[in-house]
Amino acid sequence: MVADLVLEKVSAKAGLPFMLGCPSGRTAMPVYAALARRASTGADLSTLTIVMMDDYVLPDGDGGFRVVDPDESYSGLRFARHDIMDPIARASAAAGNRPPTQIWTADPADPKAYDERIEAAGGIDLFLLASGDSDGHVAFNQPGTPRDAGTHIVELGEATRRDNMGTFPEFTHLDMVPHHGVTVGIDTIARLSASVVMILAGSYKRRAFARISAAHSYEPGWPATIVTECQDAALLVDRTAAALPV
Repeated sequence: MVADLVLEKVSAKAGLPFMLGCPSGRTAMPVYAALARRASTGADLSTLTIVMMDDYVLPDGDGGFRVVDPDESYSGLRFARHDIMDPIARASAAAGNRPPTQIWTADPADPKAYDERIEAAGGIDLFLLASGDSDGHVAFNQPGTPRDAGTHIVELGEATRRDNMGTFPEFTHLDMVPHHGVTVGIDTIARLSASVVMILAGSYKRRAFARISAAHSYEPGWPATIVTECQDAALLVDRTAAALPV
């Protein structure tokens, strides 16, 4: 369903670049797989640009930060290449269409420039959002993140780091999960997105569904509630996340 929405919006742009805001991790994987299937049957995604939400960073030794090695399995850039773009590009080429190539990520040395780049491109056409299971983080925005936050470096809380142990099984100990990340901000999502879809799937998202569905505006204690302040916003929930009979 979300893949078809993407294709509808890509078609409406009539050949202009289409900016798709993407999370890494489990939530949007079915969407990425569906886009590759659509591309294999001839859907034209040549104008697609993947705009990643966040990535892990490490101290660079000079008081700043650098992104983790893109060869690491938990790298956001690696995820964008390996799990989102490459399958779509291969399917596009096999179907005789020009494969998409553009992937954008934030530079931890100049986070503010990411917002400026996105704004200069006309904003995100569709942002796919996910909520943390236990603390409501969206991208890497932690509980307490102010509403006006732009792209920034963030110290990751234990709850976020534990959630991500489920995303990357190679994190067998909490100490293996990086302590910092670079992330789009709450204001980045709300101000620079033409439309958003928040996806909640699985019984472990029930708390997130309860918090988000009850919210009427942004609640810093559960950052994913920013979806309530986004234009053209949709909340896509499966029956288990909504605690309904299957």
